[in-house]
Amino acid sequence: MSSADKPTRLTGSEGEAFAKQNLVQIKVDAANWKVLWKDPKTGKFWKEYFPYSELQGGGPPEFVQITEEEAKSEFASW
Repeated sequence: MSSADKPTRLTGSEGEAFAKQNLVQIKVDAANWKVLWKDPKTGKFWKEYFPYSELQGGGPPEFVQITEEEAKSEFASW
C-alpha cells in the first residue's frame, strides 16, 4: 500500500491494527482520552480518541490523521 493509498480515518479494530503495524506512540493524554501517534515512514501524525462518551469505555477508538500544527496544539509539549 503506497502512502497515497493509506486511509486518513479508521475506526475500531481496523484502526488498532493499523496503529500496531504502522505507527509509533508519541504521547498519551489520559485526562482527555486521546493518544498522539506518528507514522515513521511518512512523518504523518495520527490522533486516537474515543468520541462515543455515552458508550462503555468511550466506545471503539477512532484514528484520524492530523497535521503537525494540530498535533502541537492538541498535545502541547510532545
